[in-house]
Amino acid sequence: MALLGRRRSTTRLAPELDDTDLGKVRKRLVERGSSGGRSLAVAMIEQLLRDSGRDWDRRSHRLSVLAESSSPPLQRSWAEEQPQDPDAQLLFAWGVLLRARYEAQPVPGETREALDACERAVALRPEDPTPWVVRLGLLRLWRRPAAEVFPLWDEIVRRDPWHREAHFQMLGYLSPWECGSHAQTVDFLDRVRAGAAPTAPTAGLEIAALIDLYQGTLDQGGLEALTAVHLWSRPNAVAALGRALADWPRPGYLTHAGAVADLNLLAYAMVQAKRAGEAGEVFRAIGGLVTAYPWGLESGDPVTSFTNWQQRAMS
Repeated sequence: MALLGRRRSTTRLAPELDDTDLGKVRKRLVERGSSGGRSLAVAMIEQLLRDSGRDWDRRSHRLSVLAESSSPPLQRSWAEEQPQDPDAQLLFAWGVLLRARYEAQPVPGETREALDACERAVALRPEDPTPWVVRLGLLRLWRRPAAEVFPLWDEIVRRDPWHREAHFQMLGYLSPWECGSHAQTVDFLDRVRAGAAPTAPTAGLEIAALIDLYQGTLDQGGLEALTAVHLWSRPNAVAALGRALADWPRPGYLTHAGAVADLNLLAYAMVQAKRAGEAGEVFRAIGGLVTAYPWGLESGDPVTSFTNWQQRAMS
């Protein structure tokens, strides 16, 4: 990744984060839409995923952004024409997963197709955790029981113990807002903290959990919402923010594909904790690369929210 301390001239929504190669392909895909140039689009996607090699963290990040940026017809036609290509199968499956997140109820037939595509990808490239990660996401949307979800988790961590996307999916599944509880969430976080290096791709998990708890408490309304800010003064929250603030903004400290996303999480957590004045270095490290989550939680316009808080933090 690029040096985190590098300043950029513009503040913008950047799903690709600091992956410049991914950014170039994404721009081409968004500009072309669903018209023309399909062969070129597929070739660019193929090359980008091939270049990821066995960096499963970066491969997952790239697939996620490519699935959001490419059209559903392209995803489906490529998967149908190339049943022996694991990348084609996974792009289609991840596209289904992303679209299903915005539906009141996922479409059973399309979910089944996506699960089948994941099975083909597993057979074609058994060492890759990505098909299992997509399957985990699909089962999470359907709120499937732990007896179905945890075997997928075991397959993922056997291939990549600290896969960022998988851990964030499991964090959501184990939350009290979905299929778990506060106790299960705490136990999960404790296990990850005990085993993962501070610079692992799972670095942002604890901050993400704090944001989820804060937002979930706000959503309850009433007295709970009025006192939600006090969550940030709990010892575990203070300790987590302190650890991250001490190290994450340092150039080269975080090098995984989602590092800039984690810095966005930290900056947001700091301002919600009423500590914006301490977040200047974090905003500088982000360099204007804004993520839709969590900044979109405030006003619906992530860039405006980010910019407003950045100005306060750095004034």
